[in-house]
Amino acid sequence: MAHNLEELRKIFTSALASDCLDKLGYTHQVLDEDINMISGSGIMLGYAFPVRLEIVNDFPEVPYIGLLKALDAVGKDQVYVTPTNRTGLAALWGELLSTASAFKGVAGALTDGPTRDLSRTDSMGFKVFATGTLPIDINGRYEVVEHNVPCEIDGVAINPGDLIVGDSDGVTIVPVAAIDRVVEAVIEKNSGESLFRKAVKEGASPSAAFEKFGVL
Repeated sequence: MAHNLEELRKIFTSALASDCLDKLGYTHQVLDEDINMISGSGIMLGYAFPVRLEIVNDFPEVPYIGLLKALDAVGKDQVYVTPTNRTGLAALWGELLSTASAFKGVAGALTDGPTRDLSRTDSMGFKVFATGTLPIDINGRYEVVEHNVPCEIDGVAINPGDLIVGDSDGVTIVPVAAIDRVVEAVIEKNSGESLFRKAVKEGASPSAAFEKFGVL
């Protein structure tokens, strides 16, 4: 089922997605807590576009071949995902990559390593999730050898087309097979939470509101 991500961004959070996945039996879908929104604000909601890296130890005659192919291929409402197995040799994202991606409507970038050009990337509002910052360039340290292929970060499988939900709380990965059910559940839970808020603001006890609406 096709989903209107613009509308879903108004109600989705990483916590709501995680709660709904728990109820569906997906209990290990959240990346480690040190992966934070380094650039941008609000919610990053988009479909996974993972790449595969290899570590290299010299500078190629022609740089960025695989990276440029991947940047050409990533599209609107996708999240560019770069797993490094926590090797941390160089920054995996930067200003020019953000500029090229933002122009195409890419939802954001996610990595388990550092990023760079933070002030410039943040000033354009492009969403980047990473572990921190590092000035070192990817060239001569990593090569992108495949794109739009399955990967893994922090023991969480990330496949092309998975729904990635990132915000100030962290990052939740919704598997393709669960997207429709999670979207339905998030809409329902968001409505219940709104009713809970209204009830307690009007004087209901938290336990009574929970008994009635089933959310907390």
